[in-house]
Amino acid sequence: MRKRTAENLMMLLLCFSFVFLFRASTVNAARMEEAEEYELGTVFQGKLTFDEGVRYFRFVIPERSRVTLYLERSGKGCEGAVYNKTGSEMMKKADLEYKTDYFTGWSSASLSRILVPGTYYLEIRNHGKWSWQKYKFSFCIQAEKEIKLNRGVIRSLESPTEGELTVICEKAEYAIGYRIQYATDERLREGVKTVCSSTRVKTLKNLKKGERYYIRVCPYTVYEDGTFVYGQNSYTETIVIRKN
Repeated sequence: MRKRTAENLMMLLLCFSFVFLFRASTVNAARMEEAEEYELGTVFQGKLTFDEGVRYFRFVIPERSRVTLYLERSGKGCEGAVYNKTGSEMMKKADLEYKTDYFTGWSSASLSRILVPGTYYLEIRNHGKWSWQKYKFSFCIQAEKEIKLNRGVIRSLESPTEGELTVICEKAEYAIGYRIQYATDERLREGVKTVCSSTRVKTLKNLKKGERYYIRVCPYTVYEDGTFVYGQNSYTETIVIRKN
């Protein structure tokens, strides 16, 4: 008898849980449909009262892009996250690391993710505990086409002068520079030196004369927010440095 009662209570609890989750997801879906339209790249400033609870902003990503959310808030009770049309959290609020200006009381954070084409929703939520709590917020969402760089290629290595090495890289599409790594260690694990060149031709100086060096190159570029993007390292090439 007790076992049957416990089973019935468990089934009842599961039913209530299902109904609660269904209603919550339905409410969120309904709120998303009422979302305010947002244009990428613009700065939006607003406020959120306790009674409002949450505001949604809808935006569209036309192509696979690196999307960056810049969010500022006037208190810890205000949080943001980005969802797709199915309600999956694509830019999680837990990943936003805020820096606080204790003179103004405002906090700011930014987060970048690669998102596929589609419709997305920025959720700004008031987590305050009291009815008098309201928050100001400001955000901007920027999208840059995802950049993919090819593997680096060394076109030639020359040592025309004592203690010097000229590296010529194959041109890589979208690259703004080339990272050159070199060492006397064949595996390029110990004593590795790195230089970056904005051109495909770079002369390395003050190398050990008569020593064999191992070299690899990698193209790179930079997103607007300063984040570096690298291609793959080239295959390792080797050369003996001229000594006379």
